[in-house]
Amino acid sequence: MRKRIWIPGVVIFGICLLLLVKLKQPRQSTLPEQSQASANHPAQPEKSKTAENFKLPTVPMTKVVPPNAEPPASQLSSNVVWEQTLARWQAPIEFYGKVVDENTNPVADATASFHWMEVPTADGNRSTNTMSDFGGLFSLHDALGLTLAVSVGKAGYYSSRRDNDSFSYGSVAAGHFSPDPQNPVIFRLRKKSQGVELLTSQNGIRPNVWARVLKDGTPVHFDFFQKQTNATGQLTISQNKPPWQGATKWSFSLSIPDGGLIENQDEFQFEAPETGYQPRIEYNLAKNEPDWMTHVTKQFYIVFGQPPKYGWLRFESDISQETVFVTYAINPTGSRNLEPQSNS
Repeated sequence: MRKRIWIPGVVIFGICLLLLVKLKQPRQSTLPEQSQASANHPAQPEKSKTAENFKLPTVPMTKVVPPNAEPPASQLSSNVVWEQTLARWQAPIEFYGKVVDENTNPVADATASFHWMEVPTADGNRSTNTMSDFGGLFSLHDALGLTLAVSVGKAGYYSSRRDNDSFSYGSVAAGHFSPDPQNPVIFRLRKKSQGVELLTSQNGIRPNVWARVLKDGTPVHFDFFQKQTNATGQLTISQNKPPWQGATKWSFSLSIPDGGLIENQDEFQFEAPETGYQPRIEYNLAKNEPDWMTHVTKQFYIVFGQPPKYGWLRFESDISQETVFVTYAINPTGSRNLEPQSNS
């Protein structure tokens, strides 16, 4: 038989009251990270509405740069680019030339003029002159730039067609020129002699005249005296030109039936040869050949008629055009002297 234990009601009431107090107390976090976070971020006080709506006036800030401060990075970059450009531009320029006459004899006291740009700006132009010595030699030293223009002349002489030749220097220049004192660039002058009055192609302000020549090979006759095409012209021209887009070949021919032509590359065409003329010259140009070109300029000595008359002729033709251009000078007296009269 079990023995009952009696617990007074006052004790039971006290126990229930103690449990109720425990349940109403706030529970503390068991995570130390959370406790630390709470300690480091105390509650922020409520902001004042007056302070929130009040704005201070904006005051511009002036940056004070110390005298010895480094320039901005953008300026440094610009300076570097300019210095690099200048270094590439300012290649050392030296030049050696020699002046000779039509018989390859040296010409002393000829004026050699130089022009170059030392810096790539409007005020970078430089120029100077010098004189050829007893051996026809002249030179330029201690200049800087990318290109050098050289011209040579002397009173009483015809200047070379190469007047104002340009020479490139430096690694960035096209066709880099290498000066060599042992191999100077040759400039040819021709001493003026007794010139004659010549019949020329001068047509108003133009030195040449043009002629329309069909592209199908039909011959056209050009008259040197009338400066136009007609049925009795001394020069016969024909050409075969396909549509120039995608063309791979074309041709033209020149003929003087009662005389002939000699192709030449003489710098001064002042004396026509006595013999060696061909009555007809033909040119055939093919795209797979090394002499292929779409625009041709040829020059010739010519002779025609009885008694014979001598002259020179320059002919220009382009694959895309019917029009051709002829420039010429003829001595109507029958002399082979083709030097023009000079006013000086």
